Amino acid sequence: MILRQGNALSAVFAVLALLLSAPPARAGWETGAKAGFDTNLSRSIDGGEGSGILSAYGSYWKGHAAETRLDWTMGFTVQGAVYPSLSEVDYAAAMLSPGVAYIVRPGWTAALTPFLLGKAVRDSEQSAWAFGGRVDFSQKFVSGIYLGEYYVYTDSKANEDVYSYTENTLGLYLGMRWTPKIFTEAGYEFSRGDSFFSTKVPVSPVGGGGPGPGGGGRHYSSTFASDVFKEKVDGHALSVSAGIDWTQSWFSTVNYTYRTWDGDSGSASGSSGYVGIAYRFGIPDR
Repeated sequence: MILRQGNALSAVFAVLALLLSAPPARAGWETGAKAGFDTNLSRSIDGGEGSGILSAYGSYWKGHAAETRLDWTMGFTVQGAVYPSLSEVDYAAAMLSPGVAYIVRPGWTAALTPFLLGKAVRDSEQSAWAFGGRVDFSQKFVSGIYLGEYYVYTDSKANEDVYSYTENTLGLYLGMRWTPKIFTEAGYEFSRGDSFFSTKVPVSPVGGGGPGPGGGGRHYSSTFASDVFKEKVDGHALSVSAGIDWTQSWFSTVNYTYRTWDGDSGSASGSSGYVGIAYRFGIPDR
């Protein structure tokens, strides 16, 4: 379900997925670490800048209570990541995500989750505040199959405007819990909104709206050693993942995602993935 490797939104949405897919829960803490990679952090249209990734997070969550169909939820997540080959995009972030969840029927849940995110990046031009909201629907079946659909709106304001964006995202995922401890999952995501691209070679303006490709202007990034510009793009992502609950508290996950961005000035693509391990505190009795 989580398609954005390295994105500070991912940890809190992973917690939200736990709230929707687990039995009715009260409250708990979770901490974890991941090792992974991203082949195109710069979203380059002519060859991207990639790096390995080491990240860690801690989160608090409160799920819906079993005694009521409608209940409020709460999530708070702190996350940090380092990129050994591109240290200027190292970041620390914190997110607050209160919400409400409604049990339509046993195993079927709907949730509305606003969020507020603060992200500090070593390259301060990319530091940002973001707000938005997410609508989730999930369905579990006795066969072990589960489905999920979601919509996310994000408005992010960065220190340098070229990295600011608004985005609308639609996604769905299909999973199978083969045993009480093992699951696999596949997902697809479509997004439409602003995005920065980068290029190290001259690109002719498209649309005549300004000095950069797509009329979005140009800005030189010393982090990526290239020009960056912003325009409207369509994004597509496909992901596969698997996980094992080793105990009620310890669990691990592995994920691979392939993503593309298509704009008037060109296209970019990249792969990302990770292996992670995490520990849940305060797991309710099952």
